[in-house]
Amino acid sequence: MAIKNSRRLIGAIILLIGAILLVAALFSPWYAFKTSFHGGSTTQNYYPGLPSTNGTIQYSCSDTPSCSPQTSYNGARLNNTGTVAETGFFLLTIAIILGAVAAIFGFASRGNSRRSRPALAFGVLTLLLAIITPVLFAAALPGAISNDSSSFYHAANASGPWSSFIGSSSAVTPLGILSFDWGPALGWYLSIAAFVVVLVGMIILFLGRKEPAEPAPAPASTASVATPPLTSPPAP
Repeated sequence: MAIKNSRRLIGAIILLIGAILLVAALFSPWYAFKTSFHGGSTTQNYYPGLPSTNGTIQYSCSDTPSCSPQTSYNGARLNNTGTVAETGFFLLTIAIILGAVAAIFGFASRGNSRRSRPALAFGVLTLLLAIITPVLFAAALPGAISNDSSSFYHAANASGPWSSFIGSSSAVTPLGILSFDWGPALGWYLSIAAFVVVLVGMIILFLGRKEPAEPAPAPASTASVATPPLTSPPAP
């Protein structure tokens, strides 16, 4: 028997995938700032989270004498940057909850097409938060880093994450050549991917919102057994 509400089912599954992508984005780095000097390099990976939480900034180093594995925004004296990361953390958390609720209503709409309406409503909110968060990072992070960055970087007279969201530069200092590379990391791209996935799920769910529910299976009919007529024995 063909399923009459296949679009609503497919849309709900895609909405769930979008929510899962947002969960992955929440636990992935959103920004990376790499500093290269004398053949060695240090990369700061910025995660969404509370400014006081250890591990919201993680380091990866190559050919450097010392490298701290991780710290917090407060510990690194990046208070303004931590505020942006904290805002992104809460927006992502809300988006994950709304995306999960949208998927639940999407699955429930298989039996009742009216439940596709709240699924679409929660999906719209998820869409907005999934795209607002990376836009917020792109717009607010350079200014926050500019307020937080040390005078050493500014003295190098080079552009960096304090001047743009993505790019690379180098500067000659009395100690040698400094090279900078910066830009969005995995989590930032995952949030945009989640936006696209949720959008696709919303379109499919919208197109299938009026499809009838899957009919309940008919009860098995009991076949009647014919009884042969009684006949009298032949006369001798």
